[in-house]
Amino acid sequence: MARARTYSEVLNLRLDEPLAREIKRIAEKRSASESDTARLLMTWGVEAHRAMEARELQRPYDAPKPKDYYRMVIDVHWEEVEPGEPGWEALPGR
Repeated sequence: MARARTYSEVLNLRLDEPLAREIKRIAEKRSASESDTARLLMTWGVEAHRAMEARELQRPYDAPKPKDYYRMVIDVHWEEVEPGEPGWEALPGR
């Protein structure tokens, strides 16, 4: 059985109504609390941002600086996860 995580930091966020409704909708679909769902979504957002930074560092050193007008495109694919692997606890019903 997975060990429960202990959280020590508190971050107060102000959410607009549409975002709060979406977090609530996702939480209900996952049968999870809104807090746990928001934490999961923030974790995924941080992972996406770090991937974007890593991609930026992979550019050739002499490549011209990209224009200020660009956006992150997120692609989702499914892969099997074995029990106990990182990410297992984030799956619905776990």
